[in-house]
Amino acid sequence: MKHGLLLIALFIAATALTSGEYSSDFKLSPTPNPAPNTTTHAPKTTTHAPNTTTHAPNTTTHAPNTTTHAPNTTTHAPNTTTIAPNTTTHAPATTLPPTPTPPTNLTVGKYNVSGKAGICILADLAIAIRVNNSEVNGTFIVQPSKTTASGQCEDKTATITLSFKEGSLSLKFKNDDTKKMVYVEFVEYDLTYAFTPKGSKDYGGKNESLELFAAAPGRSYSCSAETVNMGNGVSLDLTNYRLQAFNIKKDEFGTTDLCKADRPDYRVPIAVGIILIILIVIVVIAYLISRKRRSNGYQSL
Repeated sequence: MKHGLLLIALFIAATALTSGEYSSDFKLSPTPNPAPNTTTHAPKTTTHAPNTTTHAPNTTTHAPNTTTHAPNTTTHAPNTTTIAPNTTTHAPATTLPPTPTPPTNLTVGKYNVSGKAGICILADLAIAIRVNNSEVNGTFIVQPSKTTASGQCEDKTATITLSFKEGSLSLKFKNDDTKKMVYVEFVEYDLTYAFTPKGSKDYGGKNESLELFAAAPGRSYSCSAETVNMGNGVSLDLTNYRLQAFNIKKDEFGTTDLCKADRPDYRVPIAVGIILIILIVIVVIAYLISRKRRSNGYQSL
């Protein structure tokens, strides 16, 4: 306790002394020549300014994101690459016409025309249309597999038309009661065909000044080969053919009348026979004459 009291007393004394010093300092007037060894300590008036640091509010303004992206104005030029049209012109394939077919390669076609009373025309024939002029020398072969027959049957006339891709051929038969014959009174044809590389050409004609393929009623006409002149260098070559119109029984050909070319030629045998007869006669006459002379040489006495 003693020590405590002593400390308190010392603290009070020190405080008093300090207060007395502060009071005498305030009462003294300043003099130009201060007393020697009198050091005056200005009171410690250090004033701590209040902490007035003002923190400005956080006014940092973030500018809105105004970065403007320019619109994508990159313009792609339209694809103007022009592909030139394919102007490569392929020359049309020029099909050369077939080489004229030899007559030996002709094919016989079998055709007929029917009416109310049955078949009125029977025709078996091979046909070639031959052109021979200053421009063309060729033959068109009618192909039976590509040919169709049509026609008409009447009382005294009958017509058959053979049609094919390249044209047609028509024959008109007449039953002539006056002449007691059946014959073809006209032949007509038309043909469009390329005999040369220059291209197709039209041909046509009609011959009605004929009495072709004549045969007796109920009989057929037959020939191995015959040519009909159509004018302008055109002719019809008919091969191995047989024709009949009217009076057809059982849908079959009647007895055949041959064309002149196919008829047997008896002239040579007849001439030979005549010569032999003449020789025989001469021999007989010579024998008789010689015998008579002998009989005259031996007279009776």
